[in-house]
Amino acid sequence: MVLSRTKQNALQKAQECFRIANLHPSSSAFRLKCIDDQNFYDGTGQWTARDLQILAMREQLPITVNICKGYVDALSGVEIQSRYRTACRSDSHKEEDDKLAEALTHWLFYIQEHQDLPYKGSLKFRDSLICGIGWSQLCKEDGVYYYDYVHPFNVIPDPDDLSPQYTAMKYVCRKRWMSPDMVKARWRKAAASIDFTNSSESSGVYGSSYGGSPELDDRNAAYTDTSTPTSANQNRVLVVEVQYKVPHKAYRGISEEGRPFETFDLDTAEELAPSPKELEETDSTRIMRTLFLDNTLLEHAPLDFALPGSKDFSLIPVVFQRRFKTGVPYGLLESMKDIQRDCNVRVTKSVYAINSSQLIFEGNPMPGGDLNRLKRELKSTDSVIILPKDSKYQLSSNAQLGEEQLKIVELYLDLIQRVTGIHDDMLGMQTNATSGVAQNVRQVNSVRNNVFAFDNFSQMKKRESLFILGMLQSGDDENVAVQILTPEENEVMILNLVRTIGGKKVILNNVRTLPLSLYIEEVPDYKSTFEEQKATFEALLSNAHAHWMMLSPELLRRLGVRDPEKIATEMRQALQEKSQMEQNVAGRNPQASPQQPPLPPVNPMAQGMGA
Repeated sequence: MVLSRTKQNALQKAQECFRIANLHPSSSAFRLKCIDDQNFYDGTGQWTARDLQILAMREQLPITVNICKGYVDALSGVEIQSRYRTACRSDSHKEEDDKLAEALTHWLFYIQEHQDLPYKGSLKFRDSLICGIGWSQLCKEDGVYYYDYVHPFNVIPDPDDLSPQYTAMKYVCRKRWMSPDMVKARWRKAAASIDFTNSSESSGVYGSSYGGSPELDDRNAAYTDTSTPTSANQNRVLVVEVQYKVPHKAYRGISEEGRPFETFDLDTAEELAPSPKELEETDSTRIMRTLFLDNTLLEHAPLDFALPGSKDFSLIPVVFQRRFKTGVPYGLLESMKDIQRDCNVRVTKSVYAINSSQLIFEGNPMPGGDLNRLKRELKSTDSVIILPKDSKYQLSSNAQLGEEQLKIVELYLDLIQRVTGIHDDMLGMQTNATSGVAQNVRQVNSVRNNVFAFDNFSQMKKRESLFILGMLQSGDDENVAVQILTPEENEVMILNLVRTIGGKKVILNNVRTLPLSLYIEEVPDYKSTFEEQKATFEALLSNAHAHWMMLSPELLRRLGVRDPEKIATEMRQALQEKSQMEQNVAGRNPQASPQQPPLPPVNPMAQGMGA
């Protein structure tokens, strides 16, 4: 397929970025460390080759006590129990902006719920604890917003970016392992020039020693080999996606609503500005997205939903820590590796020692004696050993040596708690903390010891949220129906409502310029709306003045309570009935009791307003 000069340059640019990142020493070092970390977490790579050789010589199987996995899962469990969703609020103090921000928040909630953002975010957090970094990707296809969890082994960031959270990347690469049929269906025109059955023409289609799974081959290599020949029956091909920044002109101005905006599209800028003369052309950067298979360009286009000057690509990481000399990320697991390896060795030694004995023999050797056979006999519980006459021997058990090894293992468990900051209270183990307050304090302190991990994760969620907001406002979504009130009220707001007035296209409830008056906050991630309302009421009822607070519909509305007028009316009626009952019990006439202050009337301006 003949490419234009622009597309040919884009293909060469993407291939060059992938080649540099793939073969960079820090990328290779991370891949080897990631392989070791993942195997270590799984419990399959905690033994060195030398220790395994020693065990093979004495015919003993290795014993793996995977202690580090529990510590990683414990800290990941804290994140799961404190999941948060992202919301947006307007600070312009305008009622119409508050309504738009509330509708936009529910749009965000819809995306987060249907794309399982909390669950996939927890997978990212766990990856950062294991190998030091976790990845996700945000995209939009056919009008649908997607949030994709990406394994860290399939992403290669810009190795020259040494910022703590990869916030200064010039490019980022992602490996996509796809079936040939999927490639043919998605890129019909480009795939027509690829021969998936000829190994000499398509070196990007991989063979494999794992039963036709080239991705497994890739997970055991220091770098991705794009020159591996193929066979005619492979089930995966490597599609590389590269995102990089290029200089680009942008346009900014003030909309008719008085809000500043900035966009790459001149038509959109002229539509938003009152007059073309009020537009200002500025220098900015734009994110380009290129996908290729070997030497075939599959797709090349700008990332439309990225705003001008966007610092983040659609691939956003969370990093636990980075090494100073190499910049290679590392996780919580790194501090436990040496202790975990030696624990396994000592536990295995202790079992061997407990099941063995020491024989000191003095005298003539046994006729036809074989020391190896004698060792095997000593290990047997029903062995019969015939000794020569006048020989002396001393038999002693090695159980004491095994107990000494186990004492060192107990010391190692204390050391792991010190290096990770995770103590028994957080692991759910019984401790000397007898009161619930003491246990809670220790659990909180365990989290504080890893405060940077949670702070990095919170910062990552804000970066994702800002990117999602950019997707919502910079996209071409029109007439988006968002239900922001209760189902009983059945009130719906239409965002980006398109109307033709006086022969001119007019967009009502426009949210494209709204982000400049927004800030990002975190709200608890409830499993259902019922759970959310229940938690809100429980927090409200814990206040000593809850019965007076529930008389104000406006206050209930600001607290996020639904149907505030209905609740305030019911609360007013309940208080009146209670007052009536108390007066009847006391034998007093309600009309003759001027000491009882009248209840304040329900605010008529609040009635009929939405939650």
